[in-house]
Parts: sequence; C-alpha cells; structure tokens
Amino acid sequence: MMPLQLSVRHIVHEPNPPHLPYREEHFGYVHLPVGIPLEQAALVLVDCWDRIIVESFQGRAGRVCEETIRPVLEACRSAGITVVHAPSPPVAEKFRQFWPREATDDKAPVPPPEQDWPPADFALRRGEWTHLQARRSGLHQEQLDRIDRDRSIHRAVLPQASDYVIATGEQLHRLCTERGILYLFYVGFATNICVPDRDYGLRAMRERGYALVLLRDATTGVEARDTYPMLAATSVMIHQFELRDVAGTITSDAFLEALEGL
Repeated sequence: MMPLQLSVRHIVHEPNPPHLPYREEHFGYVHLPVGIPLEQAALVLVDCWDRIIVESFQGRAGRVCEETIRPVLEACRSAGITVVHAPSPPVAEKFRQFWPREATDDKAPVPPPEQDWPPADFALRRGEWTHLQARRSGLHQEQLDRIDRDRSIHRAVLPQASDYVIATGEQLHRLCTERGILYLFYVGFATNICVPDRDYGLRAMRERGYALVLLRDATTGVEARDTYPMLAATSVMIHQFELRDVAGTITSDAFLEALEGL
C-alpha cells in the first residue's frame, strides 16, 4: 500500500518568503510534505460527547461530529487506519468491550509526583489560598452532575467492533506500541481544553514522541463573550499547536482527498 501523502501546515516565525523584512506581517505558514504508512497511523477521537452543559457549544460540536468527523471516521475504517475513541475515563468505562487487550489495570491517570515546594495546600488552592482559584457559582452543579453521569459518545461517531476505546494516555501509548503506530490524527473537543490537556491529548502524546496532525475543521473550542463571534479562542489554540511544534494541521477535505488518492 502506498503511504498517505499529506501537506501538513505549521507556523514559523520568520519572513515568508525569506527575503522580506523580519516583521510579523511577513510571518506565515509552511507546509511540510509527509508520507504516512497507513499501518502506522491512528485516528484519535477526543471527548466526542453527546451531552455538554454549554448549549451553544453542544450544538456546534454536534454539527462537527455529524458533518466532519463522521466522514473521516468512516474513511479511516475503510482504509484500515486504527480508530481510537478517547472519551474520558467515566465514558470509556461504558465501552469496556472495546478496550485494548490487558488495559484494565491502568484506567486511572498517573498522579504527579509529590514535592516539598510549593506547599501542598497552596498548590491545590486550599485553606488560606482558596481565594486564588476562580470557581463556578454552584448554581448549575446539579445539572453538571446529571450530565456527567448520563454522558456518552455522540451517536454520529459511536464505536464499532473494529475500533478501540481508551481511558488514559498510558493505554493509548500501549496500544500504539503494540500496533506499531507512530502518527496520530486528532479530532474532537474542546480545542482549548481536553484536546491539548488530557493525558491522551496533544501535549502529552507529543512529549511521548509521536507525530501529531490535527484536523483543524474537525474540532472547536469553548468560547467566551469576547471570542465567540469569531471563534477566536479556537483559532488561537490551533495557531499555538502549529507554532510550538505540538501538532501540524490539515483540513478534513485534504485528509479525505489523500485517502481517495490511494
């Protein structure tokens, strides 16, 4: 089988083209040609939930699942690319039949090592330091608890028999080791929360050495009043991934076109 040929987008802080003055308005994208063997690739679906308390975000994420992620998921299954659902430990527990072999002993994330400084209460914003932590009002806690309890994977991207479901980054790493996977394609939510910061997310898996590609139209972030109209928080996070060598990016159309070319 021929490798999957992609043009992966990154950002480099230097003039492009290089003869221009060294100014920000001349910084731009670079596109790296990459050939990826299908047997060394996996699609990772991060926290593709069916229930989210943020109504506006749930509607947007649901459309992304149905219109963008589902065609990518179906194409990966048809091409024989490993499919991995990473929906958070409580949701993964509901799909134990899909877990990777011998994965039941590492369900919990590894806690950080203990340290003497800063003091534990300060680090956890407890006791006299509780004022340092921004907290929710508590008015929506009952609704949050109910959603957390009843949450599952979105119906458009439910696991099938050939897929895997993992709960932790260690499980994802063990699955990749077992199957010889080096390249991880990421889709899912939220661009500025779980996609980068889960222990199976971009930063953790990049630190483990994997090559990561984010499908930038197959994700969206949780916005706020000043960023919502332009979805600016999502764009800024994608910019950071491309700039900091966390992940390159492509569009879902480019990914599907490359698969069809095989």
